[in-house]
Amino acid sequence: MPRLDEQKVYDELVGLCYECVLDDSAWRPLLKLLVAASGRQQGLLLFADYRKNGTHASTTLNLCDPAGIDVYNRHYCNLDPGLDFVRSRGVGHWYNDLIDFGPERIRRDPYYQEFYIPFGLHNLSCVKLEEQADSGIYLTVLNEVGAPLPTAQQHALLQRVSPHLLKAAKLSSKVNHLELELTTRDLLLDHHPTPLWLLDGDGHVLYCNQAAARHMSQSAFPLYENFARLHSTNQDTSLQALIRRAAGKDGKRHASWLRLNPTQQQELLVTPVPAEVAFNRLFQKPLVLLALLENQPQSQLLAELFRLTPAEQRLAELLAQGLTPENCAARLSVSINTVRTQLRALFRKTDTERQAELVSLFARLQQR
Repeated sequence: MPRLDEQKVYDELVGLCYECVLDDSAWRPLLKLLVAASGRQQGLLLFADYRKNGTHASTTLNLCDPAGIDVYNRHYCNLDPGLDFVRSRGVGHWYNDLIDFGPERIRRDPYYQEFYIPFGLHNLSCVKLEEQADSGIYLTVLNEVGAPLPTAQQHALLQRVSPHLLKAAKLSSKVNHLELELTTRDLLLDHHPTPLWLLDGDGHVLYCNQAAARHMSQSAFPLYENFARLHSTNQDTSLQALIRRAAGKDGKRHASWLRLNPTQQQELLVTPVPAEVAFNRLFQKPLVLLALLENQPQSQLLAELFRLTPAEQRLAELLAQGLTPENCAARLSVSINTVRTQLRALFRKTDTERQAELVSLFARLQQR
């Protein structure tokens, strides 16, 4: 039987696990207590995305040295051998680098020699909380150099708490999906005159705003739903291909245009939804946004949907007019470094990779 104080800590950890289901702020005190109770000094929650070149990882919550986290996110996540180990295991199985990777390989591995050891880290234990086709959410606790190694009882505590951590993560995901309708109504601007649809990568309609619903109710409108998927009456093959392209099904994610009705000049913008957009945080998977562009002014559309700052919007509009970044800097009376920083933010927010893609989006909208 565990000692009374151990049982008390365990009970508190279990209680915090289920508080996290309805209160995201409970993850921090849970992580703090788990770090201390397991004989560690640092801890983090990490989201790893394997769809991009290599591994893109970001910490959603951490109790670590901020400088180390920044370096890890920018570079060393691509060299982390632990991610490969834990990715190959099922949800709920703990990985410990001293045991599973081994001291000899640690001494020879560049990740440990260049990043791990210089930042004063000694060993870690990591568990996969949630898994999707191309991503995972991981909880990690770490020992610092010079600190006592965790005891067998402290290792056992992690195993005891694991089922509750997994249940909390699963229940939290379900609750977040139940909140989708309210979240998307706010963020997709139900009052916006532009008809908008939010789809998953297979074309299933997750949400459409009021303007889109009104168009869909018209018998002559060229888009319709069938078994919750969006289709086109006369260009369905092209529409499905563009949705797959925007979702990254055929490689990199790209925005595209589809002329629905040449006589009425109806164009459909099919664009990826960036991961950091608020209404995508609930899904953590590729989403696609469709916007029907008709004869009303649309120059504010991407700025509103992707939360561009006024400075970022001004820069995008100048680039769409054919100005170079250097000319934009002169026109805006800012440094070229400021323009480059804003340009990187535009790429990130609109999920584009090259200036030509970004210019194409805004130039097409400005012509309307």
